[in-house]
Amino acid sequence: MIAAVPLRERGGERDPSQLQQTAARVGLGPMAVRLLQARGIASDEALRRAAAPRLADLRAPERMAGFPAALDLLLWAHRARVPVGVFGDYDVDGVTTATILAGYLEALGLRVVVRVAHREHGYGLSVADAEAFATAGAKLLLTGDTGTSDVEALAHARARGLRAVVIDHHQVPEQMPPADALINPHQRACEFPFKGLCSAGVAFYLCAALRTRLGAAARPPDPRGLLDLVAVATICDMMPLVEENRVLVARGLALLRVAPRPGLRALLERASPGNESPLDEQTVGFTIGPRLNAPGRLGSAEPSLRLLRARTLAEAQPLAEQVEGMNQQRKALSEQAVTQALATLPPAPLPAAVCVADVAWAPGIVGLVAGALAERVRRPAIALAIDAARGVARGSVRSFGGVDVRAALSSCAPLLERFGGHREAAGLTVAVDRLDALRDAFATACAAQAPSSEPDAVLHDGRLRLSRLDLAFVEGLAGLGPYGVGFPAPRFLGRARVLSMRVLKQRHLALRLGDDGAEIDAIAFGQAPPTASAGDGSPPAAAAAAPLAPGATIEFLFAPSLDVFRGQRRVRVVIEQLWCCDAAGGDGL
Repeated sequence: MIAAVPLRERGGERDPSQLQQTAARVGLGPMAVRLLQARGIASDEALRRAAAPRLADLRAPERMAGFPAALDLLLWAHRARVPVGVFGDYDVDGVTTATILAGYLEALGLRVVVRVAHREHGYGLSVADAEAFATAGAKLLLTGDTGTSDVEALAHARARGLRAVVIDHHQVPEQMPPADALINPHQRACEFPFKGLCSAGVAFYLCAALRTRLGAAARPPDPRGLLDLVAVATICDMMPLVEENRVLVARGLALLRVAPRPGLRALLERASPGNESPLDEQTVGFTIGPRLNAPGRLGSAEPSLRLLRARTLAEAQPLAEQVEGMNQQRKALSEQAVTQALATLPPAPLPAAVCVADVAWAPGIVGLVAGALAERVRRPAIALAIDAARGVARGSVRSFGGVDVRAALSSCAPLLERFGGHREAAGLTVAVDRLDALRDAFATACAAQAPSSEPDAVLHDGRLRLSRLDLAFVEGLAGLGPYGVGFPAPRFLGRARVLSMRVLKQRHLALRLGDDGAEIDAIAFGQAPPTASAGDGSPPAAAAAAPLAPGATIEFLFAPSLDVFRGQRRVRVVIEQLWCCDAAGGDGL
């Protein structure tokens, strides 16, 4: 429900004649042009590329700092046939990066020793990991989604005779890691124009460049078969779905739909048996991602790595069952922790940011707690798991309202033992006796970035009548995807009469809506029982008090969706927020 939050059309109003002219020039429909322009895509060529992403649009990676040196080391390893160590972090990006690198190098005939992080050993590459690679005989070490801050472990690897390539996308500290090559778009010397790649994306570029350098005579495998993993990592790591990422994810989703690798196929069959809905970015973000992350949140990410590296469906199925079980355990733990965290918050008014900690929380779920808390209280949140034996608390911070949480942590650096990450999410370690000081300092730092207390406007893409919602229209919207960070999915403002309503699972509201002779089914997740609320932030009192019942007129923010059941395709409306209003209304699109 909307409560005193203003609504605003994304991109403002558009001149219909100019939309028609642009649409004719670029070969798109006026609605497509309007949606793309509202997302900051202006030129005719940019509109064409955004609507139909092609691998040919990717820019050459040689301008990435460290890329030529890394490529030379991989060529050396191939020529000398030396064993290669591959290490990935315990989240989706780290595990997929390790899978990409290990699988491609193995296909070239190299012996690869692959490891992924264990939550109990802390974030990143440890000295013990470096020693394990040296003991296994590796001569070249590749790290994925970590390494930029792992100075001690990389120094140990160098002392043991390993050369190292760090592939990462976290913020770069002042002290550079002792690696032979660092590929990180955020280092100052990097001239690659797009900074939003995740580690799996960089790994794909490396494999593609290696194939080119080896030449056709070596018969190297085609790296395009790795794009499904790149898409999964990019979506789940919440990277912006613009420019290079838009191309990589679009092509990766297309591959995932027609030829899912055994591990992902088994995972989807276990997670959503009988699901006929199109496999899209929502499936990746809400079904695949949480499950691949679950093992690393509870301990070792090894089960997810083995699942992604499975060669047959028979090999993958028991691994998918194991990962699904760990996800159920993760879900129960995180829901309990979120409830506990909300109960510990101070009374209103809350500070500009909140910080919660508990000795009973598993270290791997605090990121989920921080994310859920930030959404609930609409401000940045830190959640920490206390290690009483060591006197420290380790945890995560999630942003809200555009606050750069890494910059806020940087302001608190004298209080912290360690921190890192990016503007939307970060990790930190703090001594327990400094928790209260951190709580105050972090709130102050966030408040300094957000001086206005006015609520952000809820953006939408204009009014839309339900009569416009046929299969062709909704499929056209889906064809403009992928949607996500930096490229939000279409959200419209609607008005309709409630024809019927029922409550599902005591939480969700199923509605049948009517508008101008059209009828459509709608679902409002988590909004039962609904209460009347403000339409534009300041409705008349009578409208706010109107009951929600059959016959009532409502306004609502919604996303059109395609529902598939027993082979039948139909349009359904997913309502994000709704409120009762009077029956009079303006024109729709």
